[in-house]
Amino acid sequence: MNIKFPSFAKAMEGKQISNIKIKILLWLAILLFIGIFSYLSIKRYKTLNSYYYDLGIMNQVVYNTSRGRFLEMTNQDLKKNVSRLAIHFDPILAIFAPFYQFYEGPEVLLIGQAIIMGLGALAVFLIAQKELKRNLISLMFALSYLTYFAVQRAALFDFHSVTLATTFLLFALYYNLVKKNFWYYLFIILSLLTKEHVGLVILFLGAYLFFVKKEKKTGVITSLLGLIFFISTVYFIIPYFRGEAHFASGYFTDIKSRILKIINDGLPYARMILSPQIFAFFSPITLLISLPEWAINILSINSNQRSFYFHYNSIIVSLLFYSSIIGYKNFLNLIKDKGARTIVFLIFIILNVVSIYRYNPLPEQVRQPAKYKDINTIKKKSIEFWVKKLESENIKVATTPKLAPFFTNRKYYYNFLYDSAFATMGQLESDILKDDIDKYVLADYVIINRSEIGDIGKMGLSAKFYLKLLADRNFQMIYSDNRDGESIEVYKKVL
Repeated sequence: MNIKFPSFAKAMEGKQISNIKIKILLWLAILLFIGIFSYLSIKRYKTLNSYYYDLGIMNQVVYNTSRGRFLEMTNQDLKKNVSRLAIHFDPILAIFAPFYQFYEGPEVLLIGQAIIMGLGALAVFLIAQKELKRNLISLMFALSYLTYFAVQRAALFDFHSVTLATTFLLFALYYNLVKKNFWYYLFIILSLLTKEHVGLVILFLGAYLFFVKKEKKTGVITSLLGLIFFISTVYFIIPYFRGEAHFASGYFTDIKSRILKIINDGLPYARMILSPQIFAFFSPITLLISLPEWAINILSINSNQRSFYFHYNSIIVSLLFYSSIIGYKNFLNLIKDKGARTIVFLIFIILNVVSIYRYNPLPEQVRQPAKYKDINTIKKKSIEFWVKKLESENIKVATTPKLAPFFTNRKYYYNFLYDSAFATMGQLESDILKDDIDKYVLADYVIINRSEIGDIGKMGLSAKFYLKLLADRNFQMIYSDNRDGESIEVYKKVL
């Protein structure tokens, strides 16, 4: 019996595997991603590894919207309730509010985020199928998306509206390819509703459509949408609700004096983002569509924007994968030798594996895996008891940051302590003590997770906040589960 095995080249062309089998594998991978990251992100929150910034914020905004208070949140700087639009323009949050009629809590946001981000793989697959006409390689690009560190880390690190734009932009790009304008503009608008700066990338996308693809009408409309949106949100809508300029405008000061640091930080950041997707270099023009997002992340004084842990790479991801697919098509046209093609593709696979090891949260064998240990049973029961005890939305509560996602189903909430990233945003410890140390006084109850305070004897910043509370005669401790440095403590306003 003669058994013939398909060659590597033919396998890459997808001629040996049926379209139905490929789609089954694709959907299994997407469902696996959704399941794993729904579970892990919820476990992260349940084991006190999420924060007020930003899961607590997002939960309060969506909860208040579900109760008829559209996009309302308690602003920690202004110490009063304001519209979310005073901070960021992300009204897409409102689409989650109807689900709070069935279940109120961060789980809705985390599962919704995993679903929408997982479906980005479908958009990648469809774009690749349209451009490459190869089933297997289209599947491989989709799997590369699902295993890309910036996708997995964003799906895991709390909830952020802009992560949804990754999928929305990919679908917009796909519907542009198949000339379905209604769906193209729908996903462009959905992308714009995730954050104010998305308009700049849409502006560049329109320029690309106009000058490169010669789609003049679509290009003009797209660019106008992006430009009008960016100007109206950054310079009019947010300042109107905030009463002053956008808070992030201070992130881009003293660029001249920081030029060496910008270069030293920017080059490793670019290498980290680009190295797994080497085929993107064969389509540099499409890669440039995301240039505004690169500039925002690299020029900002907030170093978190160049980290692989957070959501700041979400817009870049969509254009990176689009560029990789177009770049692979250009690569095939440029390189005709099958041996050379195979070598470059193997390099692509190796670089993806290396990137997974260095930056991904999964699997367990990676350098920095996501591991969330269950919290102590006593602490868990204390939290559950006080969530139930203080369930009335009109009770004003302050908690330490990691407790925030449990207690933001209410109209007013105050974050005890401060944003731990304050130093990366140019703030001094003295600023934090001056502006934030007494905001808890507006609450009826203060709930402290002593694990977040640290060693009082060392008089760290958190300890100074805690000692201020202990010395405040207007608050009296009414509960402690007596676990010393690991305890849950509850203080009630007595005057």
